[in-house]
Amino acid sequence: MYLISFDSLPNTNEFLMDLSKKDANSWTVIHAKNQTKGKGYAGNEWKVVAGENLTFSFLLKTDYSFQELIYFNEWISNVICLFLKQFHPKTNVKWPNDIILNDKKVCGILIENHRSNGIMNSVIGIGINVNEADFNHLPKATSIRKVTDKEYDIEEILADLMHYFEKEYSILEQKNFEQIHQTYLDNLFRKDEISHFRLDGVGVDGIIRDVNEAGNLLIEINQELQEFKHKEIELLF
Repeated sequence: MYLISFDSLPNTNEFLMDLSKKDANSWTVIHAKNQTKGKGYAGNEWKVVAGENLTFSFLLKTDYSFQELIYFNEWISNVICLFLKQFHPKTNVKWPNDIILNDKKVCGILIENHRSNGIMNSVIGIGINVNEADFNHLPKATSIRKVTDKEYDIEEILADLMHYFEKEYSILEQKNFEQIHQTYLDNLFRKDEISHFRLDGVGVDGIIRDVNEAGNLLIEINQELQEFKHKEIELLF
C-alpha cells in the first residue's frame, strides 16, 4: 500500500483517477481528512463532517472485463461488510452498494473504471462514518461511534480496512465469481424478507430474491419475479 494523505481535497476519486492515467500502481491510496466535493453512487452527493469520518480512494489494476465488473463491485462490498462486522454483527449491503450497520447506512462506495492497454483501472472511493455523532438531519444514517459508543483513530481504521482488502484479494484475483456472488447475497439487506418499496410513486410490498449478472435486483411482487435497475425502485426502511 502506498498512502498519500491530504488535509483537504475536493475529491479523492478524481485525484486518483488522474494518477491512474499516469501509471500509478495498484494499492495507491489517496486519503483526505476533509473532502469538499464528495461524490456518491449514480450522481449523488456524499457529504461528510471534516475530521470525523473516513474518505479515501484506492486503485486496483486487474485484467477484468467490463462485463465482469459486477463481481468486482460485489467483492468490494463484501470486504467492507467483513471489516465492519467487528463493530456489529448486523452488517449488510443495501443494493447496489450502500453498507448498512445495525439497520442504518454507515458507508457509501463509488467505483470508477477505465481500461487502457488491456488493463482495467478501478478507482474505489469509500466514505465511512466513523466518529460523527449527530445524525438528526439524516435519520437513516449512523457511524461506527454511534453503534459502539467509542471514538476511533481514523487513520487506524483506514489501515485496518486496507489490510482486509489485501487479505481478501486472492478471491478477486482468482475470479471466484460464484463465491463472491454468494457472499454478496448472504450480505444483502432484507433478502428473503417482506419489505416495503416505492415503485412509480406507489407503495408496494415485495421480497428481494436475487441480483442477476447484469447487477439488477430481482424482487418478488405479487408472486411474480420482477427485475429492476438502480433507481427504478426504492426500498423503504
